[in-house]
Amino acid sequence: MKKILLFLTLISAVTSFSFAKKSPKKYSFGTGSSGGNFYLVGGGLANLINKHLGDRFVFTAEETGGSTANLALIESGEAELGIAMTSTLYEGAKGTAKWTNGKPMKNVRGLVPLYPSHMTIYTRENSGINSLGDFNGHVVGLGSKGAAMDGVLRGAFDKLGVKPSSIFNDGHGATAKALGQGQIDVAVLFSFPPFPAISELEATKKLGFIGLTKAEQDFLVKNYPYYSASVLPKGSYNGVKADIPTVSEWNMLVASAKLSNDDAYLIAKTLFENNPELLVIHKSLSYATVDNAKAFNIPLHPGVVKYLREKGVALPDNLLK
Repeated sequence: MKKILLFLTLISAVTSFSFAKKSPKKYSFGTGSSGGNFYLVGGGLANLINKHLGDRFVFTAEETGGSTANLALIESGEAELGIAMTSTLYEGAKGTAKWTNGKPMKNVRGLVPLYPSHMTIYTRENSGINSLGDFNGHVVGLGSKGAAMDGVLRGAFDKLGVKPSSIFNDGHGATAKALGQGQIDVAVLFSFPPFPAISELEATKKLGFIGLTKAEQDFLVKNYPYYSASVLPKGSYNGVKADIPTVSEWNMLVASAKLSNDDAYLIAKTLFENNPELLVIHKSLSYATVDNAKAFNIPLHPGVVKYLREKGVALPDNLLK
């Protein structure tokens, strides 16, 4: 009898262990600075994943310095997901930018395309700054120090003969505030309009928006392969009275290569197949489609490749690894 009871106890223990509910994996999601689109979009995506896949994941959205910080976190294993611009992905893959310390990133893979961002150049109305050439002798805000745009545009300014008196580096929300307070003269950011901090500023200040010449567009597109010619659409802000010539690049959701294929597949499937919920987060996410995955400039995660192939998306060789 004792042997039978012992046997039944063992069977019960094994059964309970086999069907015990596993705790969801706790993962980190790198976003951006408070007040910016990365912060808003990243927090929304993390919540959406938790809503649909809460039995499998608990993602925590982390406020970070943006693209370069997110890639560094993923590369070091401190985050599983993050948002990054294609310029930063290009620099990370090459390992040539200062923030990479000369080491090409090996642990970052493409997951889901998010949205394109337009270079947006703004100043106070009647500042006398109407072109890149007018930057000479003025204080120019270029976002966070060491971020991709900061490094790229410093180099581009040198080549174009643009000579600001100084560069102001801070998050884009803080930069907009500094412009409103007269601490800086003109600011540049890449964003899908409307950028909240600029819209807030327009509530109290009249702003002017500056376009690029055809020669400047051509120079940027030729020298920086992640840029393409575009326009900042009329009505993006109160001060945008007509389409403004500029350049754009993509913002992408990227993942750690160490994320399992099953996990990457499920996350990508959830985001691609719940587009109405993405639009509640931000209207820019209408661009988060399977076809736009071709806009990546780094290899895709194998889990995403599996999903895209199921959807009949033909992928170029450079996105496969």
